Amino acid sequence: MISSQEPDGMFVHFIPVPSMVRVLELAIAVAVLLIFLGTPLVDLGLTGKFESIRNNPSLWLVMAGMFAPLFAVLWLFAFPPQSWLARLEFDHNCIRLVPKPLLRWIGEPSTEIPLSPRTSEILVCRGSLDNSSLGWSGAGNFPYGFRLLVRSLEGHDRELKVSTGDRLSVHQSKILADGITAATGLPVRLIQRKFATDGSYQVITWTPSNRFAQLGALAILAFSATPFVGGIVAGFLRVNPLIAVAVGVALWLIQTLAVYLYARLLRQKFPIVYWLSTVFTFSASYAVSIVCAFYLFHAS
Repeated sequence: MISSQEPDGMFVHFIPVPSMVRVLELAIAVAVLLIFLGTPLVDLGLTGKFESIRNNPSLWLVMAGMFAPLFAVLWLFAFPPQSWLARLEFDHNCIRLVPKPLLRWIGEPSTEIPLSPRTSEILVCRGSLDNSSLGWSGAGNFPYGFRLLVRSLEGHDRELKVSTGDRLSVHQSKILADGITAATGLPVRLIQRKFATDGSYQVITWTPSNRFAQLGALAILAFSATPFVGGIVAGFLRVNPLIAVAVGVALWLIQTLAVYLYARLLRQKFPIVYWLSTVFTFSASYAVSIVCAFYLFHAS
């Protein structure tokens, strides 16, 4: 989370690229690099490749010319400048959500909530939406993004949703709360809505946690990429079909173990139905990856 304090007392909070998106973009860069580096190994052989580079060093410049623009674009999207980000602006008159430049160019307006002497406090609510919006309840509220609730002395709330694929950590929430108070002069509380099975909820104090905050995106990406990476490697190496099946079963069991451990660490119920469904999705993804990799690298 990137925040700044302007000289005139305005507090600006920039909404960063979600960790999952950033990891995915960097993973794509690595995957493309491996594909481009792997193709000459198949076409020319390892010895021929290094002989060509040694005899003609300008090939390094050609490769750099191919990879540099791609990596520059991926890096720019993963770590964009602040001017490319959506932001929240706080001052003593209003709270303003300014969308990304691309969304502003296609006509999405900024959203404002005015502040007045009748405003009593500002609440930072965990999650950009409620369980009831997702059609389920009783499992803790939606953890990603957050909402700003501007509460009046009469108890009326006005809401501003901040949708993002990240969760607020302890450090981030403290910077946000301190910045809002400094800019608006209003007290800030962190809350969450705890839902019951009948859809009712109670408002409780929210204490953000750093536990697994950074590993969540990596875990999801690794889980999703396992059948594709395994299939590409198997297709590239042209392994025996029986070995390919054995490797696929082993990878699926490792993936299952990871899901089980993750559920235990979070003290959640193991998702048996979802686990059974991964048999089909994993098998399909793994098989398609093997076939595509085989024809990409070995088709004559």
